[in-house]
Amino acid sequence: MPSLRGHLTKRRKNMKKSNLLKKAVSVLLVASALAGCGSSASQTATTAAPAAAGTETSEAATEAASSESSAEPGTITMAMVSAWDSIIPFEITSSYSDTVLDVIYDKLVYSKQDGTYEPRLADKWSMSDDNKVLTVHLNENAKWQDGEPVTADDVVFTMQVYNSPSAAVVRQNNVSPFAGFKEGDDSLQVKAVDEHTVEMTCAEPTNMDFLFFIKFRDIYILPKHLLGDTPYADIRNNSYWEKPIGSGPCIYESQISGERMEFKANKDYYLKTPQWDRFVVKVVATPSLLSGLMNDEIDILAGNVASLQLSDWDMAQQQQNLTCVSTESVGYQYMAINTEKDYLPPKVRQAIDMAINRDAIVSGLLKGEGEPAFGPFATSHKYYDDVVNVGYNPEKAKELLAEAGWDGSHELVFSVPTGNSIREQAAVIIQQNLQEIGIKTKIESADFATHLTKVREGNYDLGLIGSGGSPDPSECVINFKPDHINNFSHLSDWTIYNTGAEGEHAFNFEDRKVNYDNYQELLVEQVPFCFLYFQNNLFAYNNRIGNVKDNQDYSQLNRDVWNWTIEK
Repeated sequence: MPSLRGHLTKRRKNMKKSNLLKKAVSVLLVASALAGCGSSASQTATTAAPAAAGTETSEAATEAASSESSAEPGTITMAMVSAWDSIIPFEITSSYSDTVLDVIYDKLVYSKQDGTYEPRLADKWSMSDDNKVLTVHLNENAKWQDGEPVTADDVVFTMQVYNSPSAAVVRQNNVSPFAGFKEGDDSLQVKAVDEHTVEMTCAEPTNMDFLFFIKFRDIYILPKHLLGDTPYADIRNNSYWEKPIGSGPCIYESQISGERMEFKANKDYYLKTPQWDRFVVKVVATPSLLSGLMNDEIDILAGNVASLQLSDWDMAQQQQNLTCVSTESVGYQYMAINTEKDYLPPKVRQAIDMAINRDAIVSGLLKGEGEPAFGPFATSHKYYDDVVNVGYNPEKAKELLAEAGWDGSHELVFSVPTGNSIREQAAVIIQQNLQEIGIKTKIESADFATHLTKVREGNYDLGLIGSGGSPDPSECVINFKPDHINNFSHLSDWTIYNTGAEGEHAFNFEDRKVNYDNYQELLVEQVPFCFLYFQNNLFAYNNRIGNVKDNQDYSQLNRDVWNWTIEK
């Protein structure tokens, strides 16, 4: 599969600065943070799991970086900007939780930014000729952190837990393609063929990319020998979660809720022995990330759950001790339009879409670190169809409004969540753009939880939100299923969803491309969303850390933490 265009741009600046100057800059940064600098922490709503709050959280009150240096021999400290909600894999709703779970547990495979996936617990896999039975073979060297082998029974057990109505798991939808879904405890049609081989039977022919990219990305394999005797209804109350034992590269030791989590290296990790001793995840407020990196209080940022502010980007690149990385993102921001409102028919929605000057947002607010979005795929995405690029055309927008009989005295409720400064500023540009074509809006700002409730209940006209995206084109299709919690536009027409969902059951690129071209054309016609922009992820890490693969994984930077090294 071809990689996303320009998905990695690595910049290393070697400017000689004195330690005195560094400390002076750092003091200024911290002072600025204390003076109330706004956070640009990325907030997105997940679209693959039933709980749409997913990667989107309200801006939490987090402590500034500790004054104590964490550059201890053998220890790597990683920062993220908000805390995990749980360490129970099947009930988490936040990608902040994924960041810590990714080092405790293993998934079957890991998805990469370039549209491929690589082995983790699974080392081989195949799909039957009828595209209904997925066979997965496990790495025979894989073991739990207590020394027990990882087996096919563990995979079967995990899948049944995710499916169990008794467990009532948040991420139950991850096993929805398989026969027996939600039919009862142990109803899922997955079975162990032998100690290291699992067969999973889909209810209907299903694309393997869809399974790996969309469904398996949130399934962490659990140890049956430690949890299997517990009834599903009681499993989340098991004392096991006080100090979980996984199969991943880091062994859980302790946590201070909302602040930090500490691990030791799993020196018996089956993929590679880590060359460091300890790993610490620390919650650090966004304005304090750069000062923490500069002062050796932080070694590395945690990918999409800890990115530098644009205001810090230029300064970060000037630091001799940092490596700065800008990666193209598959995540996007969009504006949902409440299609239930009779004064917002398709022609009005099309006019709104054409009136938005996305180039102004990308050049002015993102400083070029991103690109305009006219649909759910960036222009480099292999499923992108140029039909979505309606462009910036305010004159055509005015014509459409006239044809629709738009009442210029009407004022639209424009719901905007706080906590993401770029998005908040984009709302002002959009408001001005709409004013220019004769549409009045009233911006109503609220914390994200309040905002999410408002859009889900339909108490809005326009609403800004975001998605983490995916290399697989089926990522946002669920947003248009009429009965789904993530159907923020309240579209009652099944056409868009059904057209997109057909791609789950197409089995080569050419057939899927037809499905998703038709899907994108319907998005242009119906405009349930105005897609706005893709914002690059801006990461940095201290040069004492080596062998970092610069976010090859589209969702987490620490995907291969066991390969990292401490250089000094």
